[in-house]
Amino acid sequence: MSTTITDFTQLTSQGKLRRIRKLAENALKEYDIEVEQWGMLAFATNLLYKVRSKTGQRFVLRMAYPGWRSLEDLRAEAAWLKALHTGTEIGAPLVIPSSKGEDVLPMRGAGVPDTWHATLMTWVEGILLAHRLTCANLERMGSLFAQLHLHGQSWRPPSGFTTKRFDAFLSRGEPDMIFGEGLIQSFREEDQKAYLRAKQWVENEYDRLPQSDLRVIHCDLWHENIKLDHGKLRPFDFEDTIWGYRLHDIAMGMLDLLETVGPCRYEELFASFRAGYESHLEWPQGNLEVLQIGRLLWISNYVARFERESLNPLSEKHGKIFRSFEQTGKLRLSK
Repeated sequence: MSTTITDFTQLTSQGKLRRIRKLAENALKEYDIEVEQWGMLAFATNLLYKVRSKTGQRFVLRMAYPGWRSLEDLRAEAAWLKALHTGTEIGAPLVIPSSKGEDVLPMRGAGVPDTWHATLMTWVEGILLAHRLTCANLERMGSLFAQLHLHGQSWRPPSGFTTKRFDAFLSRGEPDMIFGEGLIQSFREEDQKAYLRAKQWVENEYDRLPQSDLRVIHCDLWHENIKLDHGKLRPFDFEDTIWGYRLHDIAMGMLDLLETVGPCRYEELFASFRAGYESHLEWPQGNLEVLQIGRLLWISNYVARFERESLNPLSEKHGKIFRSFEQTGKLRLSK
């Protein structure tokens, strides 16, 4: 007697998680480790499992959400992490190859319509830097950025490494919902004008950045993707690995810092970050705040794709920020 499998889209959240767990269980069988215990750690875009082997080693198994990052992206991440592990003391996680030598496993299964890409990595010790945002630690963070930028410039990636470049506010082939698909027409007139001016600022700024500064960058390195381990900062979550500019990399991390701590603490912490960075490497050319405006455009585009009902309120908020920047030359985030 045949059994009818309920369509994945009709399942509850828990039902979906049970099916994906089966994919994760099958993925773990592809590694030369004896698993003693494992369970879900988090579901934030990707689905993460914490794994402990019978020898006491700890790992993270990441099941990458379909369509979020490509197989090429995830293999690029693995390649850079291997290079960082063998050529530096930065302390990034190491991707564990399967018993067949594969860094990323495309996993499919009955009742799950899409491919979930599995990556097993070593566990990163420590607590999130987000819980220790002190001047001393921001100086360490600046130093960490510089070390990664130095390695990203000197490293020669293997054949087949991603050719994607983050040199515009959209750089991963995402659909342009705001300007290309015309959703900007639903904004208030003053916000439409602010968005169009902001887009031009960002395009001009990327055009001005020196091509010689392009290198492999993390592209999502902020205080919740770094752990503090006995005084040492250890970065993780390299899935956004891409060719890009140093200033772009810094701008993303500092925008997240500004949003978290507010303008008063930000100035002091940013100064510490810059001091740590400049102890290794000269500060990059360009207008950091304009690239942060590019990030706000990206966020608007993300909301347009996945949370359409929130787009117009966000456009009013961002429109106000863009107009304030034009008047003052300072990026002031409104609540």
